[in-house]
Amino acid sequence: MKNKKEAEKLAEEALKSIDQIEAVEVNDFLFTRIQNRLDIKISGMESGKLRSLYRLAAMLVLFTAINLLSFDYLTTKSSNSNKQKSNTTYAFAKEYNLSERAGNY
Repeated sequence: MKNKKEAEKLAEEALKSIDQIEAVEVNDFLFTRIQNRLDIKISGMESGKLRSLYRLAAMLVLFTAINLLSFDYLTTKSSNSNKQKSNTTYAFAKEYNLSERAGNY
């Protein structure tokens, strides 16, 4: 009980001392300099966010272009390989005199 009463007494003294504190006068020049620095930091952050958004957009466009080009390349390559396979099969059949009419089983 004694500790609780002492703690309450110390808290009341601290609150009374806060009431006696006077407001500090602020230097207007210092306030305007601080305000300008905050404004510069905020505008700098906004331009940084815009830069990062532009970079992200450019990366997405580049990624999409690379995917489209690789898809086009792979589809043309697969169609060319099918033609090449049929050409090599035809050359093999011609070399060994194989024909569809011969009844190869």
